Amino acid sequence: MQVTVAQVIGAFLGWQVYDLAGGWAAVRTNLLPRASGLSNVRCGETLEELVRHLESETRHRP
Repeated sequence: MQVTVAQVIGAFLGWQVYDLAGGWAAVRTNLLPRASGLSNVRCGETLEELVRHLESETRHRP
């Protein structure tokens, strides 16, 4: 199933999604401290890959 940018933005509030040359990036709108164990930036070659990475951030919340 093809994911749209609007779907990603709607599903992952608190992240800004960027179309970069060769892939996608998401940056938290409220950055977390390094010691949090979570990422402030996640990337993916495709939107589907980016979604998988953002989902892993959700699963690993402290």
